[in-house]
Amino acid sequence: MAYRRAAGLLEAGREYQRDGGPGTARGMASMYSPGQIALGPFTIDAATARVFRDGQELKLRPQVFQVLRFLIKNPGRLVDFDEMIQEAWAGARVSRHTVAVTLGELKSLLEECGHWITIRPGYGYCLEIPESEHLMRVGQHFRNQFTPSGLDNAIRLFEQVTEIEGASPRAWEALAGSYLESGVFCTRPTREVQRLFLDAYHRALALQGLTPGLQLIRALSLYLFEQKLAEAESELLWVRRARPGMAEVSVHLARVYFMSGRSDESLSELRQAENVDALSPALAFVKPCLLLYGRDADRAAASAKQAVALYPNAPVTHLHYADVLDYAGDGLAALVEYRIASTIAPEVTLFRAAEATCLAKQGRSREASAVLAELNLNRKSQYVDAYYVALLLEALGQRDEAFEELERSHAEKSPMVAWLDLDTKADSLRDDPRFAKLRDRIARNQGPG
Repeated sequence: MAYRRAAGLLEAGREYQRDGGPGTARGMASMYSPGQIALGPFTIDAATARVFRDGQELKLRPQVFQVLRFLIKNPGRLVDFDEMIQEAWAGARVSRHTVAVTLGELKSLLEECGHWITIRPGYGYCLEIPESEHLMRVGQHFRNQFTPSGLDNAIRLFEQVTEIEGASPRAWEALAGSYLESGVFCTRPTREVQRLFLDAYHRALALQGLTPGLQLIRALSLYLFEQKLAEAESELLWVRRARPGMAEVSVHLARVYFMSGRSDESLSELRQAENVDALSPALAFVKPCLLLYGRDADRAAASAKQAVALYPNAPVTHLHYADVLDYAGDGLAALVEYRIASTIAPEVTLFRAAEATCLAKQGRSREASAVLAELNLNRKSQYVDAYYVALLLEALGQRDEAFEELERSHAEKSPMVAWLDLDTKADSLRDDPRFAKLRDRIARNQGPG
């Protein structure tokens, strides 16, 4: 069944190509307009004659850009010397050596994608985009849905690429990043997700060495899966030096600083991220949560509302907005947002647990208990994150059972347990001596190394 589904996604990718998806001749032509063109890991801004990778502008001569633009307009087609001169050099008299040197510069600029440009002496030049790149594009489309099902589809497509091109570092890196993101939804045990992540990460590392992209996702794994804040900070600062101006780096530094008790530095990083890219998905997903954990309810509400407007189909934006509304005492509005999150991603049990916790706080214990029974039943066939079950039990007045679940979440290395001392939903637990003991054990895990 899994094979059939993967094959279906592969065919969907092929249909995407036939219908003019990015990377095809028709798709490239349709995308060639004032705006941006995607070419592998690169973004080409046709209007301003600029090329970017990972948000960083690459330096290239104007003539190199003219050649790139001409080839992008004619993907898959062999163009001869005379046509290249006419289109890319506006008919000027240049030698074949000059054209070859310019194409060499372009191939070097495109790094691992440089082999897409072929030079056939006596025949011409061609930009040939491999089938695997079309699958990468479709996989990235699914990944950008920011849902568990989207990530599952993306993972299957990236796996297809590794089967077509076993030595594809970009595919392995994309797989590693997708596994990492899937861990945030707590639909699999953390150790399983971490194992999958590390396997893909090390495959990419062996193929291409340490890149800023790999360094970034390794930093995220350090604080999400291993709670090693000092190491994560060091890795993120390395990425910043290699790729200055990346909004995503600032967002994740903000999380690490906040978890380390450095709230002023955290807020500074959020402002920096906003100055670089106010529409960054990472910023939209993280900022409301940090503001709420800082007990800045008004700014958290404004930020969460904006995040929902920017990314209405991402369930995490509705979860954070619901958390803000619940903290502000608007339980009915919070329930609406929790249910939207559950509707978008019904397979994510933490959304149901959060909704039930909200119900219990409103005195609707029967409904909340029914969800608790449902979650316990689900545990027989799927992973249910114990952290959210603990909060639900506390809301139902079952404190001893709540601490048992917190201990379980700590043992299972839930990504959320590191936030225990900051989470507003855990406020009612703070007067219990067991809370301080557990918090101190978590804090020791977050130390150096």
